[in-house]
Amino acid sequence: MYQQPKRLEFLDTIRGLAAMAVLLGHSIVFKWPPAILHLLNFPFLNILFNGEEAVAMFFVLSGFLLSRPYFISGQQGQPPRKLFLPTFYLRRFTRIWLPWFFAFVLSALAQMSIFRDWTTSLPTNEWFHTFWRVPFTFENALRQCLFIMHDPKIQLLNQDWSLGIELKASILLPLFIFLCGVWSPWSLLAVSTVWLVLSGMGYAYCSFILGVILARHSGRVLAGLEAKPLPVKAGLLMLGLLFYEAHHFVTDWLGYSWAVRYSWVITSAGCMLILLASMSSRRIQATLHLPPLIFLGRISYSIYLLQFIVILCVLPAWMHLLNLWGIQRTVWLFPLNFIASVCLTLGLATLCHLWVEKPCIELGHRLSRKIQAKYGNG
Repeated sequence: MYQQPKRLEFLDTIRGLAAMAVLLGHSIVFKWPPAILHLLNFPFLNILFNGEEAVAMFFVLSGFLLSRPYFISGQQGQPPRKLFLPTFYLRRFTRIWLPWFFAFVLSALAQMSIFRDWTTSLPTNEWFHTFWRVPFTFENALRQCLFIMHDPKIQLLNQDWSLGIELKASILLPLFIFLCGVWSPWSLLAVSTVWLVLSGMGYAYCSFILGVILARHSGRVLAGLEAKPLPVKAGLLMLGLLFYEAHHFVTDWLGYSWAVRYSWVITSAGCMLILLASMSSRRIQATLHLPPLIFLGRISYSIYLLQFIVILCVLPAWMHLLNLWGIQRTVWLFPLNFIASVCLTLGLATLCHLWVEKPCIELGHRLSRKIQAKYGNG
């Protein structure tokens, strides 16, 4: 039986930190004073609150981790895994769609039962009022279940656009592996370039493709990097962070124009450099290899799925309650808003990971083993 390559747990930490950036960025749902918003927009500090760059990291990590077993030898010197499409697609369905459906149903119940407008000293912003304002219908539910709805004003899970790309990119992963492994990465880069130019969402798939290319060539690149001194690796990390900020800078300076798509690709290249720096340095890995941070990465998908229930249903009610208690000053409201958002989301995500995600993952593995045993595929 094939065994996966050794798990790179410090990458779980990176995924968890990215999920936290998405959560913190989405938690800015009140009309905070301009001085606070300018502070949150400060270069490099904004990484903690900027969800778009974090989503690019998600895509690069997904492309890397999903394709890695098909390029890297398994444990005990086994050859790379053979791609068996039925079990691969089955595992992606149970891993992505089943937990998503749980969060979708939970969000529908929350919208119908506990979602309401609250009077607060700091009113909710315009972005907040674009969600959950359309009555829940069977037609809309069906379209969302098939990921063919792309209107955030109707969607229960605003982040569905990224999950749809994740599933579609997973469907195309065998093609990406073939182009990168059998032919060359240049053929895959050519495909991604055409996609980038012709498709409005092509930039997101480019992130996924860059992750596949990283998996294909990481062994050879890391062999050269590991011998380099720490300052070189730290410089690579800083360069990666600078590239990572590209999408934010372009969006902030130029607005949403043709340049934004290309800046996303630069951000994705920054994600690759960050991952390379992390994989090449034991000191960086040791910093990231802390059990609470690793666990944060393990529950990151549930954080991503459940955050809007807390943000839309709990944060305004929490702000209203704080105001009733006489807490009106921003210096107190601002941190208490984020503490509530983080603590409640992490609590719900932990339960969802243990009771929903893990059983779904095990279901996929169990069914895969049965299919592989029947058809003789490892």
